[in-house]
Amino acid sequence: MGIAAPDAGTSPVSVAAILRLALPSSAVFLMATLMSLVMIRFAAALGPDAVAAVNAGARLYTVFIALCAGISAGTLALVSNAWGSGRPAEAARLLQLSLRMAAVLGVVLSLLSVAAIPSLIEAFGLASTARAEAIGYARWLALFFAPMAFCLILTSGLRSVGDVRTPMLLALLINAGWLLLAWRWSGHPPFGMEPHVRWIALGMGLGHVPGAVLAYQLWRRSRLVLGPVAPDAGDRRRLLALLHTGYPAALEQGLLQVGVIAFIGITGRYGTAAFAAYGTGISLLSLAMVVGVGFSIAVSVLVGQQLGAGSPANARLVALRALRLCVVVLGVPGLVLALNAKAVALWLTGDAEIARLTVMAIYAFTAVLPMIAVEFCIGGALRGAGDTRFPLLNVLAGLFVVRFGLAWLLSRAGFSIEWIYATLVADYSVKSSLLIWRFRSGRWMHKGLWKK
Repeated sequence: MGIAAPDAGTSPVSVAAILRLALPSSAVFLMATLMSLVMIRFAAALGPDAVAAVNAGARLYTVFIALCAGISAGTLALVSNAWGSGRPAEAARLLQLSLRMAAVLGVVLSLLSVAAIPSLIEAFGLASTARAEAIGYARWLALFFAPMAFCLILTSGLRSVGDVRTPMLLALLINAGWLLLAWRWSGHPPFGMEPHVRWIALGMGLGHVPGAVLAYQLWRRSRLVLGPVAPDAGDRRRLLALLHTGYPAALEQGLLQVGVIAFIGITGRYGTAAFAAYGTGISLLSLAMVVGVGFSIAVSVLVGQQLGAGSPANARLVALRALRLCVVVLGVPGLVLALNAKAVALWLTGDAEIARLTVMAIYAFTAVLPMIAVEFCIGGALRGAGDTRFPLLNVLAGLFVVRFGLAWLLSRAGFSIEWIYATLVADYSVKSSLLIWRFRSGRWMHKGLWKK
């Protein structure tokens, strides 16, 4: 691929270098988010219950993504650290172990999900028809967790060494297949079957298969910057290092999704419209937030490389420069969406009541975008340094104690759904404050990532 190990640590990382990593990564996640919105649009033609089913299925899909995030966090931190310290062979070994872990995780989660999905869907408090449609949607999607996990971890490893082009090309292929099949089968299911929301899930899952096959072949034939390597005696130690660094991130993301599901369960008690509106609002605001995800990845990679090269001052500067950029870049699309929230929500959902409540959810998310930028950039710096435990504690404090706690109390006291949406502000205020405190302490830069 023509990518050399960086000359990290000799000079501060430029804004251009941050953007070269952040923007392509943001584009990949933007494509995925757009596809999620398109799924909602396809489901809208099948009725409000189908929209609720897609939103419920999307939340369970993010639980799977959350568990993959544990492997991804370990991959990003350790591979970027090895690459930054001039050890490309070590980076390749770490990625190879991560891919094996991802494949096993995907198979296990597919098997567990098929049995557990009815109980998980029950937590949303949906009406019986919407619940049945959500179970069907989520079960079909869960069949494809293994190829999804492989692609997620491979692209994470490639970004760790500066290759953002290959993940973008793979995302284009996957999303094109996903869109084509879901579009076709949402209105004209295969084998003359009746239209149902589960066909959208099947199209989404099958759309990942060609991309996963191509990604595996490119990696196996050493056509990527990191390819397969022969095992050695240090693989067990590498595996333990990946697990040690990654499991707090998996717990963080897993608890994050559990907390969000519990919070959405509270919105579900206000009716199908309130539930669908919150899920739709999340999908809409993701159009702005995916940019922040790109910045988080860029910060994690660059901080890992700079610390690997022995330059903590440059690692700190990466996070601060990225944060300033992210606040501006997140704020502009968020403001545009807020100003046009009513028209966009009505077009997307096709239902006046869902649209009205979606607007309220959008306003709440827009208010916290600067604090979300802190979570992405400062949290990304901590993870890139291997400090994956503090973000876990941060989620427990902000999401569980503050957001869910307040939402539960307000719902019990009879407050309207708009007040439930507003608890996001308290949540992100606490989390951003704690992250800034941790960053300023400097302790995140001394986590001692494993080296050979």
